Amino acid sequence: MRCQECDHQNTEGAWLCINCGAKLPRPETQDASAESSDAPAESAAESDEPSRFAPQISENLRRLRDRTERERARQRPARQTSPGSGGSFLGIPIMVWGLVAFVFVAFVYAMSALQ
Repeated sequence: MRCQECDHQNTEGAWLCINCGAKLPRPETQDASAESSDAPAESAAESDEPSRFAPQISENLRRLRDRTERERARQRPARQTSPGSGGSFLGIPIMVWGLVAFVFVAFVYAMSALQ
């Protein structure tokens, strides 16, 4: 469902635009207004009136988007690994796993020599 204000594609059934915070038209309200032509003019005027929360929602969405972009910018350098680092498994570098495996094998070998 496209926003009439910013032309952003939103998920079906959304009430507000995720991009600008504008109120999206509801399918059931469109069908009901098309079916009942004897509806009072007051209810149509009230539904067209912009929400008093729209500016606040729009500002909150802008702040959230800015904060998310700042966090992503900070995390980008941290995610990059140096060439030849070998990656990681479960968040632990492969080199550490190799060291743990070596210590385990040495322990098992030492314990078997004691028998």
